[in-house]
Amino acid sequence: MSFSKTLIAAVAAFLVASPVLSSPVPSSETNVSEANELDRRATVYSGKATYYYQYGVAGACGQYNADSALIAAMNSAQYPGTCGKNIVVTNTQNGKSVTARVEDLCPGCAANSVDLSVGAFDAIGDEATGVLPITWYWQ
Repeated sequence: MSFSKTLIAAVAAFLVASPVLSSPVPSSETNVSEANELDRRATVYSGKATYYYQYGVAGACGQYNADSALIAAMNSAQYPGTCGKNIVVTNTQNGKSVTARVEDLCPGCAANSVDLSVGAFDAIGDEATGVLPITWYWQ
């Protein structure tokens, strides 16, 4: 009799615990894109900034922007999927920073370098220099 009570108790305990035992365990793969985004945001890139005029033409992302808008054209290596995302660009010579939205592609820019609208470039440096040493990161 004692054996059957123990068996019933064990089966009951198993049935109660089975939903817990069969609950899905969060996979590290479920947040891979979020983790990649966080890794990307934590990276600070070093490169060069140049400037360009919009000339009333839409950028590679399809938007029309004034020269005074705080816009960036991203280098080809880092461009895919970046339209509309913000970067914070810092002139390493004077410490000035500007937040610019990626709205264009700069096929002539080296990896880690960006082409800034006149408005964004003027916020961190002087057009007379033409090229600025920068660091930047995704916001």
